[in-house]
Amino acid sequence: MTKTLRNLLGAAALFALSGANAGDMYPWRNHAAPYPFLFGNDFDTHQQSRVRVDGSLWGFLYVRYMGVVTADGYPVAGHVNCNAMPGDCVVGWMMEGKPAHAMFSHHPMHDHPMFTMPRADIPQPGAYSHFHWRGMEMPHHDATGYVLQLTAKNRFCFVHHGAESAMGGATCHANGGVPVVPGVDIATHLNIIPGAAHPM
Repeated sequence: MTKTLRNLLGAAALFALSGANAGDMYPWRNHAAPYPFLFGNDFDTHQQSRVRVDGSLWGFLYVRYMGVVTADGYPVAGHVNCNAMPGDCVVGWMMEGKPAHAMFSHHPMHDHPMFTMPRADIPQPGAYSHFHWRGMEMPHHDATGYVLQLTAKNRFCFVHHGAESAMGGATCHANGGVPVVPGVDIATHLNIIPGAAHPM
């Protein structure tokens, strides 16, 4: 693929995201009804959701596009505090969750905290790959929260830390990102280690 073609594809993707496609998704409204659920921590700065009658969670996970297209044609996006820039936040993923318990394992630098869950506790069917706890403090022991399945809405390069520093001359991987395409996504937020949940 030539550089010109990559740039054209990236520009087309940014145009689509900034126009009708983004407008068709649920806007950031700081947890106003009908999506009032709060985890009680920083996750709430870029998620809106509600608890359904059966106790499951449904909602949206938001990103901000940085205005940079990678060398392999992916618009760069990352999480931000959507209350600080509500007009810039758009839906990156639809989010489904099931109540869950997990055990804290470790926290790699510039990545999500890792949690252990017994294989039998990971919901089926589905692609539930991200556990997030409830409460202000990140637990360093047994945690209660939700295990989440994410479905991406667009094609983009997700950079978890430092998206604002991404460079257009580098690929998504070289920018520290994960290429995302529409559909079920188990890569960007994966933080479950299957196995027996034993205390550290």
